[in-house]
Amino acid sequence: MSEQNHYIEMMLKSLQKKLAALQIILDECEKQAKIIEGHEIDWNQFDVCVNCKQEQIDELTKLDDGFADLYDRVKSELQNHQTKYHSEIQTMQTMIKQITDMSVRIQTEEERNRKAVESGMLQTKQTIKASKASIKAASDYYKVMSKVNYVDPQFVDRKK
Repeated sequence: MSEQNHYIEMMLKSLQKKLAALQIILDECEKQAKIIEGHEIDWNQFDVCVNCKQEQIDELTKLDDGFADLYDRVKSELQNHQTKYHSEIQTMQTMIKQITDMSVRIQTEEERNRKAVESGMLQTKQTIKASKASIKAASDYYKVMSKVNYVDPQFVDRKK
């Protein structure tokens, strides 16, 4: 097997790994959507999903860099001998299309999740604000009520 064939195999493996990483990210996005749908958001589980996605994004970055380096090495070979590498090129094109489609699905899911989180945070903020107002009203009430039975000291002059 020539060096060029080895690089092309590595490029195909890189694309397969990228598809797998994107699938994990998509699965985590769907998990986040389920977490967000609940009445009370479990922020710990949400953070676990975010961390898992970040790990996969880091892996994707490495894969992209490696793929670009490999492509630079075999670019001229692929362009000059398209018939020789027809099936490999076709496979790469198919995988790149799948990667693009999956990336669009992930972006859509992320946007949906972002809006749901913003909505959830707004509800939480309003609940906290209402709780603070309720606590303040109760506190003010008790302050007023504690003074109802209190009579200020008065000086009575008994001389005439």
